Amino acid sequence: MGNGLSASSINFAFINQCVNRYFAMFLLFFGTIGNVLNLLIFTRKIFRNNICVNYFLASAIADSFLIISGPLPRLINGFGTDASQSSSVLCKLKFFTIYHSGYTAAWFTCLACIERYLSSSESVRRRHLITMKRAKLSMVFVILFGIIIFGEQFHCIDINQNLYGAPQSCNQLKRSLQCQIADNAMQFTFEMFIPAVLMTTFGVLTVRNVRQRKRRVHVANTTKRSIPLIAVTNISHPSVIQQPTNTMIDPNNQPATMEINRAAQKREMQLIIMLLVQILVFIISTFPISVYKMYSIATINQTRSTLRASVENTLFNVFVLFLYISNNIKFYTYTLCGATFRKELLKLFRLAK
Repeated sequence: MGNGLSASSINFAFINQCVNRYFAMFLLFFGTIGNVLNLLIFTRKIFRNNICVNYFLASAIADSFLIISGPLPRLINGFGTDASQSSSVLCKLKFFTIYHSGYTAAWFTCLACIERYLSSSESVRRRHLITMKRAKLSMVFVILFGIIIFGEQFHCIDINQNLYGAPQSCNQLKRSLQCQIADNAMQFTFEMFIPAVLMTTFGVLTVRNVRQRKRRVHVANTTKRSIPLIAVTNISHPSVIQQPTNTMIDPNNQPATMEINRAAQKREMQLIIMLLVQILVFIISTFPISVYKMYSIATINQTRSTLRASVENTLFNVFVLFLYISNNIKFYTYTLCGATFRKELLKLFRLAK
């Protein structure tokens, strides 16, 4: 007997079954609870007119579709009862929903990053670009564009593909290299790479704006002086920041006014911190599957042994579930990073006034 490993010596089907059962169960349980709470909190009156929070709400709705079409079918498949493995229509719809909802959730976060950058800018012209109408139009455009770029799913995905070691028969057409390249390239480019670049870029620019604004703030030791009011965004109002103006502050009212400004700045910073943490989680969760997508495209013409194909398909299964982490833990990152979010959560359960 040889010492080398072979596909027959490792039960890849059992490994994938366990991964789908227990990892998907974990994601589904915590993701469903967190996402329902996100929807309840972001639809509260205090957030209703805030553009950035509206992007968060849209992203939470997209996450809901992803949870239903991603972890849930994989959990069911772990017990061998997934109907999408035997129905071509359900198979295509499942893949399209997974790709499109993941793409829209990522792009709505990108739009939130852009909104934070514009709202923190010292330029009045840039701040005036932020309107609720434009925000809604941008979300509609993202949804429609996603339908176009992921429409190939209805041709390139089908049942009975039976890739060795794969956890499901519903997969890319194994006989069509063009479909495999298009499917991998579309998901990598529009769901992972471009959103990650945009999130990082505008996240860094937003932090730069905040630092520049803080350096401009100073308090003169005079009885009556001109204090530049910092451009702030109240979390309960649209993200159109007031133009900085000079206001004469009476010494008796100065502490109260400064306290109000500090509170408003703190609320604004909470949204920025929530976004930055979300960007970090997104990059971490998408990195493994991004590398795999690039690898699969680069080696698509190589002949694979049974063992190699089984290992790759098992890793792909794990990486896909790892990708869902970003969409399933947003509630918990919001809770950790946002004091206003936590306060509204307590109000939701009537634990705070």
